Amino acid sequence: MGEESTVLLARICSATPGEQRTKDLAALNELIRKGEIRDETFNAELYEGFFLLLSSAFAWRAKDVQEDVCAAERAFVGATRVPEFQPTAVAHLVEDHLLRALYSRMDGTSTQEEWPTLRDLFAWFYGHFPAKRGQLRALIGRTLRSASSFANKSAPIAPLLEMLTPVIQGFREPLTGVHKSFLFDVLMPLHRSNEWLQWDRQSPFIGMYHKELVRCVLAFLEKQPSLAPKCIESLCTFFPQSRQSNTPKEVLLIYEISQFLRYVNESSFPEIRPALLRHMVRLLGSHNSQPVQSVMQLWKDDHILGLFRGSSKDIIPAILPALLRGGEPHWNVTVNRMTTLVLEKLEASNAELFREVAEDLWGPGRQVPAYITARAEAEAAAAATAGDGVGAPRPPGDGKPANVSSLKFCLGGWKPPGAAGGGAVGSAGGKQPPLTATGVAPWAFSGGG
Repeated sequence: MGEESTVLLARICSATPGEQRTKDLAALNELIRKGEIRDETFNAELYEGFFLLLSSAFAWRAKDVQEDVCAAERAFVGATRVPEFQPTAVAHLVEDHLLRALYSRMDGTSTQEEWPTLRDLFAWFYGHFPAKRGQLRALIGRTLRSASSFANKSAPIAPLLEMLTPVIQGFREPLTGVHKSFLFDVLMPLHRSNEWLQWDRQSPFIGMYHKELVRCVLAFLEKQPSLAPKCIESLCTFFPQSRQSNTPKEVLLIYEISQFLRYVNESSFPEIRPALLRHMVRLLGSHNSQPVQSVMQLWKDDHILGLFRGSSKDIIPAILPALLRGGEPHWNVTVNRMTTLVLEKLEASNAELFREVAEDLWGPGRQVPAYITARAEAEAAAAATAGDGVGAPRPPGDGKPANVSSLKFCLGGWKPPGAAGGGAVGSAGGKQPPLTATGVAPWAFSGGG
């Protein structure tokens, strides 16, 4: 067969953009895919040809040749995976300008199809050339620092973080100050962005790389669990402000906190409890069911439940009012069911304190629960209509406690406008149903009669 790869490499590197270069790149990739390149001699000429190909591809910037760029990078990565390819034979070809050219592909010019190949290139250089690791970490850190300040949707953040996970797992213990600086000065600030990737689909920018980012931080916590409280404190500073509503991001951050809490012990939990409680109470009061459910999911983890139980004297007085919501059921049925389960676990953690707080909320002379007020209004309305000779539904009188989350209870004494007086349905005199009775969020109503 001869040295077909060497001929193709020389022709590709000297060719101008066009159909012939694209065909040659496809032929080169086919040789590598089929393993036919293994029949050739891996000499200096072949090695230099592949490195020249990679360096040339990094310089191809026109939009209409990006497929050629991806094909050239795939050919290089594929060649490095051939058993005959010896990294020690090419150490002198791994020059600083080549690594800087690789970094230049991270400025947003690369396409998403190219990202996995760029990840593999970084991983290969990092894994086989220890002398270049410091420079590679600096280049990656520069890209990530930029991403924490400016939401560049074209930057391949997720692939870089994916490549970093095994790198972090390989750090020696104990972690040095440089390692910790990378965690808190480079990785954690990536939570800062409050931009949207697609607003109409409610996709936050952080969602592009959040899974990979969590894995990186967890790799640090596996090395040193004592860093978890500081990580949670840092996360609490990146929740969106009320004027910057971003519910999907809040849900992601709560999930991440749940992962980090598994590395927190009872002695260090009080350090983060005030900041954590502040956000939990705020989110439990949301009309949006997603963040509410995310917070209540915390009680499903046995380790987190143990942390909360140990701090019940602070948890119950703060959380109980937020869960009870003045006695008014949430519009979402799932939230109501989860609330019941969380209340049971709170009561089990400290029954005496639970009763004291509940008594303080709804005891004599205190606030009247919304469901009692609703029941009294329904009974009064029923009595009034009965006096006019018009029948109306009454609350059940069998002595059983009312199901305050049911549609029947929320309807109270309301009936369709045409049912009570024989008028037309939807007449102007009809009374509007309670907002929570429809199962739709209150803010979705236009209001008015």
